[in-house]
Formats: sequence, C-alpha cells, structure tokens
Amino acid sequence: MSSTAVKAVLLAALIQLVNALDFMMIMPLGPDLARDLAISPAWIGYLGGSYTLAAAVSSLFTAKYIDRFDRKNVVLVALTGLSLSTLLCAFAWNMPSLFSARILAGLFAGPATSIALTIVTDQVPVAQRGRAMAIVMGAFSVAAIAGVPFGLKLSLLYGWAAPFFVVTALGAMTLIMIWLLLPKMITHLSSSAHTPTTDVSLRALLINNLVINAFLSMGIAIFSTFLIVPNLAAWLQFNLGVAREAMSFYYMIGGVASVIVLQCGGRLTDKLGALPVTILIAGGIIFLLLDGFMHHPWLPPLVIFTLFMALTATRTITAAAVNTQVPQPWERAAFMSLQSVCQHVFSGLAAVISSMILIDVNGRLENIAQLASVSMLLTLIQPLFLFWLLKKLHSPHKAVEEIAEK
Repeated sequence: MSSTAVKAVLLAALIQLVNALDFMMIMPLGPDLARDLAISPAWIGYLGGSYTLAAAVSSLFTAKYIDRFDRKNVVLVALTGLSLSTLLCAFAWNMPSLFSARILAGLFAGPATSIALTIVTDQVPVAQRGRAMAIVMGAFSVAAIAGVPFGLKLSLLYGWAAPFFVVTALGAMTLIMIWLLLPKMITHLSSSAHTPTTDVSLRALLINNLVINAFLSMGIAIFSTFLIVPNLAAWLQFNLGVAREAMSFYYMIGGVASVIVLQCGGRLTDKLGALPVTILIAGGIIFLLLDGFMHHPWLPPLVIFTLFMALTATRTITAAAVNTQVPQPWERAAFMSLQSVCQHVFSGLAAVISSMILIDVNGRLENIAQLASVSMLLTLIQPLFLFWLLKKLHSPHKAVEEIAEK
C-alpha cells in the first residue's frame, strides 16, 4: 500500500475504534448498569439495539447525499456528533435517559462508520483490501483488548459513567488527528460523468441483485453473531458463575485472539479467497455454539468466549472485503451507507430479539439454547450467499455495471 493509503487506513481504524468502544461498552457494562440504574439484565439488548437501529436510520437518510461532499468533512461532522452524544450518556440517570442518549449517539455513528470504510475503499487496491479491512475492523478487537477491560476497571473504581468520559476524550483526539493529517478527499466527485450535485439513485442500488446479495451475505453473518454477543457478559456471570472481576481479563484475551485471527484471516482471504475461509470459520462457530450454549459446556468458558469473538469478527471482515468490490467510485459512500444500514438493522434486530426471547429466572438467563439454534442455522446458510455473490462478481457482465446506466 502507498503511504497515503496507509495513513487513510490507520485513521479509518481510529474512527472505528471510537465507534467500537462506544458500541461495545454497553454490553459488558450491563451488570453494572443493572445495579446502579435499576435496569433489568434482560433489557441490555434494547440499549445495544437502540444504538444500532438509530445508526441504520441515519445511514439510510444520508446515503443519497453523502457522495456529494468531501469525505474529510463528513468524517469531522459525524465524529463530532458521536463524541458529544457519548458524553451525554455519562449523565444518564435511568433507563429512558440512557436509552435516549444511545439513540442520539447511534444517529452519528452510522455515517461515521460508512465514511470510514469508504475512505479505505477509495485508497486501497482490491488485491489488498482483505488486509486493509482486517486492520480497520481490527479496531473492534483492540477495543476488546484494551478499551473494554479498561472501561470495566474504570467502572469498578469510579462508577459506570467513567468509560463514557474516556471515549469522549478519545473521540476529540481522533478529530484533531483527522483535521491535521487527512487530506481533502474529493477524487470521487470527478471520477465519472457524475457531478457533485448529482444524487446517487438509491432505488437503482437497492433493486440491483448484486447489491442485495452483498447485503444479505454480510447481514446474515451479523444477525447470527448478535443473537449471542450482547448477552455474553450476562451469560458468563449469571449462568456460568464467572466473577465480575474476571470480565476484564476475558475481554482482553478475546481481543488479543481476535487481532491475531483477524490479521491471519485477512491475509488468507487475499491469498486463498473469501469462500474457503468463510466455510472454515463457519465450522468453528457451529462447534462453539453446540458446546457452549446447547448444554453445560465441555470447553472452559474463556475458550468459548475467546474463539467465538475471534471467529465471528473474522467472518464479518471477510464478507466486508468482498463487498468492497461491488460499488463504483462515485457511489461508494452511498453503498457503504446502505451497507451500514444493513449492518445496524441486522445487529440491532438481533439484539432486540434476543432480549425478547431471553428471560431472567432467579438471576439466570433462560432460553439461550433457542438463540444458539437460530444462530447455527444462519451460520450454515451464510456461505451460500457469499458463494452466489462471488459467482456474480466474477462473471463477465457484472450486474453492478447496470447501476451506472440507470
């Protein structure tokens, strides 16, 4: 990669890190919030779902216009809003106030996520995007390694609001770096006959079979993951008896494993192709779901947690790397915004549905086996959608070329 591409990838990874910390903190902080704000543990999924569904709404409403502007300006506005909204979360006093603050944060997180991935797609050649996406999406693993354990420790020492103050400060520092280091990004405005005032046709994108296939390939992977992930901390503590003080260690180990597996997965995706990697990952995920949630696990809880975090994260970046091949330059931000809608809708619905299915019975989460069964079924189906997508992408007449003609 060129020096400009490396800089863009690293800054995009920082944006994703702020977003990842903001999103991920709620889940492991669930027991603390339940205690200090009188929130039922079974409601934590609603807090995660509100953030992601709000991000989906904002991504949808901005998709039509986001390609009109300098990518840098879009990043600055979105990240400023996300940082200020995170600050508001620290002053919540009950479920409704925290729920409202999470919705506001999600509204800015949607465009921030999509524009970060757009910048990477603009700057990195197709043959190197698996590695680049692994670095950017690896921000979620870094959040798990350092951010979430640190946040849990801060919450233990200074109260549940402390992690939100720290993420706000990180967002402010990232804004300064973007302002100073990221150049104007306006090449897409002159990359075709399209002009800055020409709106991308969302209808043309949404009815295109290639685009639909791409969104389903990623969406199914995300949905199957987020049926389980928002409830992992509560499941470990309330069902398996893992101590609250051990959660920082769990997230640190899970994050380290995810960074290693993500980088290996990204390189293997570039070298061997996305489909073989995805099939291998699917087999591992199904094994973990069978052992971890269908009965009392044989494997240690730390092993199940670590491998599940690492494999599901790698499956997502593999799908994301393939999806970058779908849009044309002048519609990349619109495509990424719609993909962000897809990601947030699927993850948000999965989190909400999991909260609807799970019940709190004498301090234990029940019905977790039902969630695991659905997750396994979707894990089996997802590689089929990836296979069909790759087949269309490699065909002589890609359906995506029809978008420019409409």
